[in-house]
Amino acid sequence: MDACPPEPFVNAARRAFPADARPQAEQAFTTLSRFVDDAYRQGAERYVVAGQEIALPRRLHFAGLGIGKVERLSPAPACLVSRSTDGHLRQAAVRSLFAANEAWVGPYVVSLLGEYVLEIVEDISAALPLLDRPLYADFVRENPAALRTLRARATSYWNVYHRTEYPLQRHFPALRSLDELESWAG
Repeated sequence: MDACPPEPFVNAARRAFPADARPQAEQAFTTLSRFVDDAYRQGAERYVVAGQEIALPRRLHFAGLGIGKVERLSPAPACLVSRSTDGHLRQAAVRSLFAANEAWVGPYVVSLLGEYVLEIVEDISAALPLLDRPLYADFVRENPAALRTLRARATSYWNVYHRTEYPLQRHFPALRSLDELESWAG
């Protein structure tokens, strides 16, 4: 393991969690720094968690990080791995987050509903009964613009790739899940 985590990754990890989760952010970059390819950069998506803006990395590239290791991660490192360039790692990471009851986990789960990997979207849809409703309802209320963006992305993926499999847009798992989450927010 490197003696010092790569600075850009450390900064990205710190911005990816609210201030009150700083210990979890530090644990995440300490755990993952030896796997991260810090030359890979792709921006961030902004969300609000408990009144604080955070910036989720759009993608992080992890070299040599296997699914078995991901399945054993605590929530904060799993959050960052849910941003992996590898869809299998993203899927394993998000599955490990369903039981987490921290406000800062919500954006990592919900943001994946606006992505193209159907298997991940199906996992999230199936896990909705396991999620902490008040936590996710708060997230939805704090991020109406982000939810509109996620809905637009999910609609686009449905239209281009899944319209035949799901002739009714409202049956597409990502859109059905967004509807459900928004209903929790009232």
